[in-house]
Amino acid sequence: MDEVLVLWDVDHTLVDVDGLGREAYDLAFLRRHGRPVTHQPPMAGRTDRAIAQDVLRLNRAPAGEADLEALRVAAEAAFEELAHLLPVRGRALPGALDALRTVAGVQSVLTGNLRRIAEVKLGPFGLVEHLDLDAGAYGWSHAVRANLVGVARSAARQRYQCDFDGRRTVLVGDTPLDVEAALLTGAGVVAVATGRYSTDELRAAGAHVVLRDLSDTAGVGEAINRARGR
Repeated sequence: MDEVLVLWDVDHTLVDVDGLGREAYDLAFLRRHGRPVTHQPPMAGRTDRAIAQDVLRLNRAPAGEADLEALRVAAEAAFEELAHLLPVRGRALPGALDALRTVAGVQSVLTGNLRRIAEVKLGPFGLVEHLDLDAGAYGWSHAVRANLVGVARSAARQRYQCDFDGRRTVLVGDTPLDVEAALLTGAGVVAVATGRYSTDELRAAGAHVVLRDLSDTAGVGEAINRARGR
């Protein structure tokens, strides 16, 4: 079976939710600690576990495992409360839905988001139905994004009785950390310049293929094949 596992990043690759994720963490921290976040960690391409660790550390809050878990629960609840704003402030990025409809292979996500937050972000834009979310990996599994690739491969192997080693796994994302995760694990990678990084920066990071966005549906499929080494 010559199947491909395509793992999509969520934020700034498939959707833009106008900073609602950060707002959820700010609200969660305020509720847990009775004071606002004053020092914001970087978020682009990072996992929610790493972000939560930094939020606690930078803002001088207790940062044990129980504290981390409590912030996770509070962040999920806060995002659920903010979800009604997604149709107003959020959007699917150009070409995202058509790409998911037409790309061949097993499609899931490799995202820094908590699973529930990823589901909520994707839901209003008709994207979830084209993804097997049980075959992906999420940002609470490990602080290091590259370690999520093995998690997703294992989940997909169990579901499809197929190995997705090497470049039979292709990541699609918008940051150098997406590129790094693929390169460190032998996966293929298509980078899209729909976030804060330019095409030149993504090429310099080592992406196998770089696209400006996902609007050329046929071009996305071709890019994934090229990232596979075909």
